[in-house]
Amino acid sequence: MKRIFVASLLTVCSWMAHAAPPTPESIELLLDLVQAEKIMDGIKPQVQGAMKANMDQALKGRRPSAEEQKVLDAYLLTATQIVNETLTMDRIKPLHLQLYGQHLTQEEVDGMITFYQSPVGKSMVTKMPHIMQGVMAALPSLLAPMQDKLRLAGEHMVRELVALQRKAPQANL
Repeated sequence: MKRIFVASLLTVCSWMAHAAPPTPESIELLLDLVQAEKIMDGIKPQVQGAMKANMDQALKGRRPSAEEQKVLDAYLLTATQIVNETLTMDRIKPLHLQLYGQHLTQEEVDGMITFYQSPVGKSMVTKMPHIMQGVMAALPSLLAPMQDKLRLAGEHMVRELVALQRKAPQANL
């Protein structure tokens, strides 16, 4: 009986050691290895480009007047400052620490650290920004059909709601 208890205790302890949450230091090392700060810096121009594209789309091909252009430029400048102030590692690191700590074990973080310290992992870190740029560049054309379908579905919903509202007063008579 004693042997079963000791074996069970060792199994539980072994499992708990493997399931231990990662230390903040190991998460920070991982973030350094994947160059998370560089990734954050790379996201900023993409966000700014998306804001500019949305603004251009809202204009629907119309050229803004000089006064309107000044307002648009001022907005982009303010928005860029907000993005640059918000998307910093100082602000994002606590979120990384929390989420990595909640969802990863020390063993998993250690495995990722080992990978990103390897030549293949280092190559991945170098190449991933280019891959992501390609994905981001391709997304608008991939999402355009979906956006059109969503717009049409929204218009259909509005027509149905208007039709229901028109019927509603008659139902009350």
